[in-house]
Amino acid sequence: MAETNSIFGRLRSVLQNTYFFQSLKMSELDELIGHLRMIRVQKGYEIIKQGDPGDAFYLIASGSVSVWKKKTMGKSKVADLGPDQFFGEMALMSNDPRNATIVAEDVTELFVLQRYDFEKILMKNPLIANELRKAFLERKK
Repeated sequence: MAETNSIFGRLRSVLQNTYFFQSLKMSELDELIGHLRMIRVQKGYEIIKQGDPGDAFYLIASGSVSVWKKKTMGKSKVADLGPDQFFGEMALMSNDPRNATIVAEDVTELFVLQRYDFEKILMKNPLIANELRKAFLERKK
């Protein structure tokens, strides 16, 4: 039980430090936490592959990932992401295939929210939906 409480507390802390979750009411935050699951991936693991359908949103709890885009002459790194940063929202918001490949640069712990819960919990909150849309438009550039 103590381990569950520490995971819950850590998750709440990570979420509250993520800027667009700060507008969630405590009940919405608890609902979100109830739908997240934590996974741990090894260095080099491809979490998302460019071109695949979008099925989940990811929040980095620890570790780091790199973002790669296929170009005509190979692929290039376009970003590095670390704790409290997120990815995977663009394909969920646009219904387009994944536009980048995400690779774990270290052993990385991720909180995963499936598409249905992402839409049900996050997109119904106007402040969060707006923040996600802004991030979506910024990343689309």
